Amino acid sequence: MKRCDICGDEHFGESLSCEACHKVVSKYQNKPKYPMAEVRKALRGAYYSKSEEKKESCFKCAYTGIIGKFNIQDGTLRTFDDALVLTLDHKNPNSNSKELVVSLNIINKMKTDIPFGDFKKVVIALGEYFNEENDRNSKKFEKELKQMVGKEILVDAPEFHLGGGMA
Repeated sequence: MKRCDICGDEHFGESLSCEACHKVVSKYQNKPKYPMAEVRKALRGAYYSKSEEKKESCFKCAYTGIIGKFNIQDGTLRTFDDALVLTLDHKNPNSNSKELVVSLNIINKMKTDIPFGDFKKVVIALGEYFNEENDRNSKKFEKELKQMVGKEILVDAPEFHLGGGMA
C-alpha cells in the first residue's frame, strides 16, 4: 500500500497518486508548459476532499476558494458554460516561474496573462466601475488601469475614454 502524493489516501498500484487524483494528473502529462512537479505541487496545495463514492477528487480555487472538480475529458472548455470547472493556471504567466495554481475556468480565462498579485486589483477596479457606471467613474477606472499596467492606453485622444466611447 502506498499513500497518494496529492491527497494522502492509501492506494494500490504503481502510480504516485490514487486513482481519483491520477485522473487529474494524467490530464497534464506530456504537456511541456505544465511541469509534473508543479502540477503535483499545485494539486497537493489545493486538495480539499473526495466525492462520496471516492471516484473524483475535489480541489479549491486559489482565487475564489470555491471547491470544484476538474474536467478529466479532453476538449476545450467554454468560458461561461464551463465556468465552474477547475483548471491549472500559471500564477505569474510572464515570469520565468513555472508555479501553477488551481483556478476556476472562468477566472483563468479572465486572468489570461495578468500576474496573480495584479489580477485582484484589476477586478476590484472593474467592479467599482460597474457599480457606478458614469463618465467620472470611467475616467477614474482608466487612470487606475493605466497606473496598474504602467503605460498609456493606445487610444489616448482626450475625447475617448474606456467604457464611454466618445465623450
